[in-house]
Formats: sequence, C-alpha cells, structure tokens
Amino acid sequence: MIRLRGIEKTFTSGTLETRVLQGIDLDVAEGEYVALMGASGTGKSTLMNLLGCLDRPTGGTYHLDDRDVTGLSDEELSRVRNEKIGFVFQQFHLLPRADAVQNVLLPLVYARKYPVDARARAEGLLGMVGLGDRMHHQPGQLSGGQQQRVAIARALIAEPRILFADEPTGNLDRDSTREIMDLFTRLHSQGHSIIMVTHDPATASRASRILEMVDGRIVSDRRSEEDRP
Repeated sequence: MIRLRGIEKTFTSGTLETRVLQGIDLDVAEGEYVALMGASGTGKSTLMNLLGCLDRPTGGTYHLDDRDVTGLSDEELSRVRNEKIGFVFQQFHLLPRADAVQNVLLPLVYARKYPVDARARAEGLLGMVGLGDRMHHQPGQLSGGQQQRVAIARALIAEPRILFADEPTGNLDRDSTREIMDLFTRLHSQGHSIIMVTHDPATASRASRILEMVDGRIVSDRRSEEDRP
C-alpha cells in the first residue's frame, strides 16, 4: 500500500537549511497497524504529513497504492487525501456549532459525488463508535473522549484506504485513552489500515508494528509484544 524510497525533507528559512528526514525507506502493507514513535523533533510528524499527502518530500519517492504521488499538484494531492486517507488529530477540530452528525459529514462536502446514503452512513458510524445516543449533541456537550470518537467517525465517513492518527489520545484522561485505543484495535480487527504517531510506549504497544525514529531516520522496526505469538 505504501512504499517510500530515500525520502528526505529539508526546511529552508533564509540561508538556514534544516534536514528533518534523512533518506527514509519504508513499506506498509494493507491492513497493517503501525505505531510511529520518537522524541519531539525526531521527524515523526513531518513523516506523517508526507504520508498523509499534506506535504511533499524534497527528495525520494512515495508510492501510495502503486501510484507515485511525489510530484502531484495541490489539486491532485487534495483528491488523493479525500478519496484514500482519513485523519485523526490530537486536537479534535470539530465545528463547535455543528452537532455530531454534521461534523461527521464534513469530509463529504469535498467529495466528487455526495453519497445518497451519507446521513445514514454518518449515523451508523456514530453508533459504531458508541455515540448512538449523542448524535445531535454539539462538541461542547461532549467529553474529550466522546469528541475524539466523533473525529474518528468523521475520518471513516469517506471509507478511506488508510487511517492516520497523530497523538489521538494526547488530550485524554486514562479511561478515555483506553476506550479510544480499544476502538482503534477494533477498527484494525475489521481490516482498517492504521498508522499512528505517539510518544507513549503503552499506546504504541497496541499496534502490531512499532517504528522508532531518531534524528530523521527510522532506527527500529519491530513487531509489538502484544502482536507476537
């Protein structure tokens, strides 16, 4: 599903160049659940942005579903994101005056064809994440964990090929963190491909594969303890 070869990313400010990613090679198969770990400043969020087609590398190639997306235009990258990728962030990014159903439906506004069953799909996803009785609540009426469940349902509404999660439990308490991670485990068991950025080893251990980054390079690629026979 994902193939990176020699991926580099350099940021330039005036005459100063900062090389953040340094020749990354990576393959991720369909259906994998991958945790991407590393201290602050190691490049994991930069790599996530590239994988999610939110940014472009300055070197190397990125194939997504056998398509080289490295040199696509902004419009083409936007279409790839809308059709193939779902995002879950640490900040929930919900519209405060919209209810849960309306928030879940947002990505479909940019779809090339709005599904006739869009509302039923949104309500079904909210039921799946345990919010069947909170569909018409606005974000301010929901707990942090419930808001993140809405965000996960929103990420799934366009039936993406892969789900990216950037520190999805970073703003949650222990109980909500466990509930959200249980939900990701269930989504993976249903066949969803997931790549998650996290700094927390306990969260990472819920994935089937753990990548660790240091100074813009992947220095470790291993199966998690929980995934070993």
